[in-house]
Amino acid sequence: MEYLYPISGLFFYRLIFMFWLLLGEGLFVFRFKKKKHFIIRLILVVLACFLFALAFPIPTSNAFYLMIMFLLMFVFTYFASMFLFEVEWKMLLFSMISGYTIEQIAYEAYFAFNNFLNLNQYQNGGMYSKDTINLFSGPLDEFIYFACYIVIYWVMFVLFANRIKGSQEFDTNSSKSNLKFLVIGIFFLSSDIVISSAVSFYGTIHYENIYMGIISIVIALCCLIGLFFLFEMFYGNNLKHDIEIVKEIRKEEKNQYQISKETIDLINIKCHDFRHQIRKLGKEQNIQESAIENVNKLINIYDSSIKTSNDTLNVILTEKSLICAKNGIKFSCIADGMILNFMTEEDIYSLFGNIIDNAIEAVNHLTDDKKIITLRIKSVGNMISISEKNSYDNDINLINGLPQSNKNDTMHHGFGLKSIKLICEKYHGTMQINYENKIFNITLLFIPSNINN
Repeated sequence: MEYLYPISGLFFYRLIFMFWLLLGEGLFVFRFKKKKHFIIRLILVVLACFLFALAFPIPTSNAFYLMIMFLLMFVFTYFASMFLFEVEWKMLLFSMISGYTIEQIAYEAYFAFNNFLNLNQYQNGGMYSKDTINLFSGPLDEFIYFACYIVIYWVMFVLFANRIKGSQEFDTNSSKSNLKFLVIGIFFLSSDIVISSAVSFYGTIHYENIYMGIISIVIALCCLIGLFFLFEMFYGNNLKHDIEIVKEIRKEEKNQYQISKETIDLINIKCHDFRHQIRKLGKEQNIQESAIENVNKLINIYDSSIKTSNDTLNVILTEKSLICAKNGIKFSCIADGMILNFMTEEDIYSLFGNIIDNAIEAVNHLTDDKKIITLRIKSVGNMISISEKNSYDNDINLINGLPQSNKNDTMHHGFGLKSIKLICEKYHGTMQINYENKIFNITLLFIPSNINN
């Protein structure tokens, strides 16, 4: 047993490595949806990981044996994390690989400083030593170690980990892209471990401080570039996925527009005919004028009360005003529909449908005095301005400049603003979102001269 578990620097370093590995992985996964009794599960997982690290035999300090040990520790933490989070395995693997990589970057940064300052600890094996129990050569070495890890972890969290949101996942409809991504990620992790182990093995044969320090910097930079590459590929893949979803939604909106247009036209015709029939019946039956007016008011609820110079805008505003009336929402609209003629019918229907739907969702559960939506469409100098305001009471979290959906099913909601943004960009416009004093305001600006170019 003493041969397999010698009390040495390496014996304790296994536990230190596991601590930094779990912390690095935790930075990337903490926002994922947690399973029931998460705290109890977390305690059990952390204990299991440290027990695994402690139980792993170390009959040799050979660099390639240690490579296998560190790799198996990573694999163990990956499967243990499945016990904690409800997230697809590909997204979890991506996050865990990222967590392992920042641990490697921090270690290489420390290793470089150690060599450039000629602290000499690693010439004697250092943390990998089976013969000595000391992990550090002195207070300066220890300070550099913890400073490197703390600073690197904080920087990596800001640059990378903070970009991962709990609702994200891989595009399950693009298996080819997923396979390419996973192969690159696994290759990146494997290369990271193998190269680091090979350098460590070389150091046991011929140790040169400056050379080893430069190699550590190169490895750290390669890891950093790899992280940038993986994240950009991931978000590029997600962006393509979102665009495809928005396109599908737009197709559905196009069909809905035709249905809504026909339905509202039919309602207006029937309401118009019904009013004349009521008046005719009232005269024939000597019904009081006040009673007839009350009936007409009820009919007007279903008749189009918003008239602009744009037929498509009339359809969507009428449709949404009926929904507002049903839910007790005051919908105020001042619109010059003529200035929207530069847009296609489908874009107008989609744009204002999404704007008003988001507003209805925000105010629908508020008190009656706050159930107010105002929409303004007007010319401002040589620009066309579209502005909508409404109250809200939920916290607003921005993701890539857009508010995150407050619905639980965030994978199938939250595309309204993405669709608005795409339409805005299509016509070379700008979109600005403000939210102060519990008032949400979205403003779109278009310059006709830019649209025509």
